[in-house]
Amino acid sequence: MGTTVTSRRLAMMLRATLTKDGRAGQALLAWVEENRSVFWPALKPRAKDGAERRIGWVRLATLAAEMADDPLPAELAEAVANIGTVLSLGDQDKAVLEAGLALSFHPRIARLRWALELAHEDMARIAGMLAGADAIHAGTVVRTSLPVQLGLFEIEMAHGGGVSFDVSWWFESLLARGGHDPERLIEALAGKRQASTLALADFPTLHGDVDFVARLLAGAVETRAPGINILLHGPPGVGKTELARALAAHVGAALFAVGECDADGTEPRRHERVAALLRAQRALQRAERAVLLFDELEDLIGDAKPVDGGKRFANRAGSKIFVNRMLETNGVPIIWTSNAIDNVDSAYLRRMSFVLKLDHPRGDERDRVLARMADIEGCGVGETLAMLARQAPETPSVARVAMRAARIAGGTPGDDERVARALVGGLRGRTVTLAEASARIDLSLFECDPPVAGLVEQWTRPGAPGFSVLLAGPPGTGKTQLAGEVAERLGRPLATRRASDLLSKWVGETEANIAAAFREATEEGSVLFFDEADSLLFDRQTARASWEVTQVNELLTWLDRHPLPVFAATNDQARLDPAALRRFTFKLALQPLSKASAARAFERFFGCVAPAGLARLAALTPGDFAVVARQVRVTGPLPAGALLARLEAELAVKPGGMATMGF
Repeated sequence: MGTTVTSRRLAMMLRATLTKDGRAGQALLAWVEENRSVFWPALKPRAKDGAERRIGWVRLATLAAEMADDPLPAELAEAVANIGTVLSLGDQDKAVLEAGLALSFHPRIARLRWALELAHEDMARIAGMLAGADAIHAGTVVRTSLPVQLGLFEIEMAHGGGVSFDVSWWFESLLARGGHDPERLIEALAGKRQASTLALADFPTLHGDVDFVARLLAGAVETRAPGINILLHGPPGVGKTELARALAAHVGAALFAVGECDADGTEPRRHERVAALLRAQRALQRAERAVLLFDELEDLIGDAKPVDGGKRFANRAGSKIFVNRMLETNGVPIIWTSNAIDNVDSAYLRRMSFVLKLDHPRGDERDRVLARMADIEGCGVGETLAMLARQAPETPSVARVAMRAARIAGGTPGDDERVARALVGGLRGRTVTLAEASARIDLSLFECDPPVAGLVEQWTRPGAPGFSVLLAGPPGTGKTQLAGEVAERLGRPLATRRASDLLSKWVGETEANIAAAFREATEEGSVLFFDEADSLLFDRQTARASWEVTQVNELLTWLDRHPLPVFAATNDQARLDPAALRRFTFKLALQPLSKASAARAFERFFGCVAPAGLARLAALTPGDFAVVARQVRVTGPLPAGALLARLEAELAVKPGGMATMGF
């Protein structure tokens, strides 16, 4: 092994193994005859009598040993040396690499290779013999060699018979670009080097976990610890790839994206991505500070689905033992990403060094991401885009695309929001409408014992655990808006579900709708708000059918295990199941406004001092003031007396003197 490939070596090897009457033997004779002036410059083409002297089978046995040197061109020889060094190839693998390149690109050897393929020869076997292996084991040597395992060459059954041995598409493209110097070669073999646009500070809600992952990654890079794998998962657009880039930049390591596409932008197949991962590991094993990024773990596991309660998986791609060993022995740390891990075999998850779930950015983190995207695109964040981001958590994931599209289209105000709304609508499968932006509510206007303001501060403090709240009280006392205020302070969207959204006439469908509401809230990070809760959590002793009991049980079960805030509102707490009351962490009874609170509400909504007659109006709620305030936006400013009359009119239409509209 390790011998230099030349045309002379090929001719001698083929003359010793082929027969003169076979198609391959005849192809060899035609080839040497075609190149006789190159191989034997002193050989006269004709005898003394003028007759043509062709090279026959017997004569070739003598002439082959006398052929002029015809080694690999210097550029190919340099490529063999550099690739062998970067991939740490042994003598045998390096000889296979040299033989493969010669058969594909050597000016004369490649012409014979084409003729041998037409003769239906096993080109993998011929490459092995050219690399120095004996005829019996030559095919096996090539098939098990690192150049083949790493995807530099491909072996396939040829059309009409024989076996082809070809340079792979990506390797041929690399050689055509002349990327042989070690630095360019490493990037070509390992994948595209990634640059970070965000920093770890842009992921504050994950601070503790991100800090640990950064320390783990730094330690792995410093000590070259094997088997370090970090899995980042979460819905599309939450920043998994950006976090991977930020982590690598934070620890001072180069990040290479593995096997995302071929040189022509063609979609890679699973075996191509696996080969790219193995190549990258070999190429970077000597690198000082390097990390690999395998985006979309799904490409590795295929269309796997758990069956038998998750004990085994169907439709798994590839070998499980191969993936297990790869996760245990990889010398370069790998950051994996996935949109969901419910179809990832637990055997793979157990071999991950850390699993981190990401969610859509919210609150200050959301605003920071929007500002960073705007800075990159050289524009500002419009108010409508900011409003959409507050109401649709997917917005930051499409913000840069929206801003870029708006800039290219001319930068008309509102274009960024137009594009973002269209993209978010496509993600959700429905049109996205923006709720009217309202001013922050005055928590002092809630008549409740204990005071609402102090509770809201406790619910929204950093690190507060999940909780559930039952809001009871007449219409208009602010149940919906209180839930919205808490969601806003938490930086989370409010997901409202009414009884009409969940109840179904079909058996089992109501339970499915309830489960879907909780799952969606978990995936989107939403504060879940159940309106008309008495229609969903009614006393089971009053149930007339078994399925009614089942729907209550389903909701109670989810309330027990849901990790995010849940609010429920009812106008009639007496109708609720006693077990439901015990499930809620907090139970608040909201009452109509006292006289002092009504006076403050008048000043807040209308901007003027309350008239004396306001004190005689009992059972006013914030909702009554909100209705009259909307009327004023239509009619224009009204004097205090007219405002008082409209409030009195609202009281008059209430059944039993109670308002019928919330705010």
